[in-house]
Amino acid sequence: MPVPEPPILALAPPLVAIVLAMATRQVLISLYAGIWSGALIATSGNPLAATALSLDWIVETVRDPFNATFLVLILLMGAGAAFIYKSGSILALEQWVGDRVETARDAQVLTWLIGIFIFFDSYTSTIITGNATKELANSRYSSREMHAYVLDSTTSPVTTFGPISNWIGFQVSVIAQVITAGTLTVAAIGASPYELFLQSIPWNIYCLMAFLMVGLIAITQRFYGPMLDAEWRARSERKTMREGASPLSDVSSDVGEPSETNPTLVNFFAPIVALVVAGLVSMWWLGGGASPSVGIAEAFQETDIARALLFSAFAFAVVGFLGTVATGALDLDTASDTIVDGFKTMMIAVAIIVLAWTIGLAAGQVGTAQYIINVVTGSGLPGETLPILIFAISAFIAFTTGTSWGTMSIVTPLALPLGYETVGAEILPVLLGALLGGAIMGDHCSPISDTTVMSSIFSGSDHIDHVNTQIPFALTAGGVAVVMYTLYALGITSPAVILPTALVVTAGAVFVLNTIDARRKNLPAVMPTVAEIERGETDFGPDSERSSTGLLERASANFELVNTVSVVAVVVTVVYLGSVLALATFSG
Repeated sequence: MPVPEPPILALAPPLVAIVLAMATRQVLISLYAGIWSGALIATSGNPLAATALSLDWIVETVRDPFNATFLVLILLMGAGAAFIYKSGSILALEQWVGDRVETARDAQVLTWLIGIFIFFDSYTSTIITGNATKELANSRYSSREMHAYVLDSTTSPVTTFGPISNWIGFQVSVIAQVITAGTLTVAAIGASPYELFLQSIPWNIYCLMAFLMVGLIAITQRFYGPMLDAEWRARSERKTMREGASPLSDVSSDVGEPSETNPTLVNFFAPIVALVVAGLVSMWWLGGGASPSVGIAEAFQETDIARALLFSAFAFAVVGFLGTVATGALDLDTASDTIVDGFKTMMIAVAIIVLAWTIGLAAGQVGTAQYIINVVTGSGLPGETLPILIFAISAFIAFTTGTSWGTMSIVTPLALPLGYETVGAEILPVLLGALLGGAIMGDHCSPISDTTVMSSIFSGSDHIDHVNTQIPFALTAGGVAVVMYTLYALGITSPAVILPTALVVTAGAVFVLNTIDARRKNLPAVMPTVAEIERGETDFGPDSERSSTGLLERASANFELVNTVSVVAVVVTVVYLGSVLALATFSG
């Protein structure tokens, strides 16, 4: 892989795109500017040749079989989501859950809860969870930014825990490639690739804390950073999006008003069930699951995830079409038009995803990842600090390239042999956990990440608003991870000590940052409901005055911390994480 001269220019494509996107909020133009800057480097400064090369790279990206398949399934997902909305099933869902999900808090916790159950693929989880809860969250005045954050910081972390998912299958295959290459052996590390992955789960501190932070923030309603402003705007002004925001997908404007003819829950649940069932069966089948010699875990590891998701998206759209026509919610002509309208809702998202992928191609051509690795690994730090180093490398590569999978494939062959040679086999699970967590953190902070784009799409959020509001939370979980890896370097090597400590530090950080930011902005530490604001039970706001004890009073008054939705969510989370960590412990 060629490295440009001077080498630091290798950082240009992703950094140009990220800086421009943050500064201008014009994502498409910024992404292309990043691609063009990479092409300019590759063509030795010839602007005409760079323009031609940039277009060639875009075409090459679209022609890639995986990418082309993914683009088709995105369009089909748009059609399926359009049928759910247009059929009026959202109205039926509102009536069904109206008494159970009363507030923005309930909608946020419900979104987190649904995301826990769909752990086999982050794309599928984002689509299903987003479709199931977007209108509900919007009607309860939860900000679009918060909805996107709950989606993004639930679905990606959960798919890294598994215990079965396409993300895990990919990572296990990368570990297996390192072993196949002869760099390491199963005998040397004392575990198979899948066992090594399971042992790494307790050390994936970022993903564990990021996932738990979603629930903590949603249940306690303690926000900070730009999210505090977004939630106050949504509750006090009833504006779930800021003025001038540009959502990546707006079903209501593209598809029209939902039908009020025979709204039924069947048209909501049937397409989603079809999506899940078709996805799981397709993943199992394409991975060779029908063969007696192939186990379920192996089938999910070896599957063709792009085709499996394509089949599930097709089932999603077809069942949506048939259901709306069969129940009389839509006539045949309107249902046919809804397919095209559903495609339209995804067009901006498709353009962004294509350009985001092409940024990754441009970064590969100019040597971005290798430049980062060379700089960071040349620092000469002690072997025990490798988890901190690998976490930082993975986060920065994922941030600048927008791909966690690409980061995993780049860093794993470097990290595992390096850790084995400098420390020994005992550090490998820690390094793998740091690698996975760093890759997800970089994705969460990057406006050019496909999973971040997907979260913006299916929450109906302005993309840059989603990134800006999520970054403080991602940095909090990332900071906790760095502190825990520092404790590991100092000799505290037991997950039984590290994980409870991480949880306490995370909760403390959320409460402290929330309190400081709420005081600074003269807003309530615990976000009130719309009803509380309407009843005049809070006098907070930019122009209000309050006593020094007002914040603490509001934090404990009129707030139902425990209700059915929160209790179910906490119980499910404890059982789920307990099972996963028990499996990880048993594998060791």
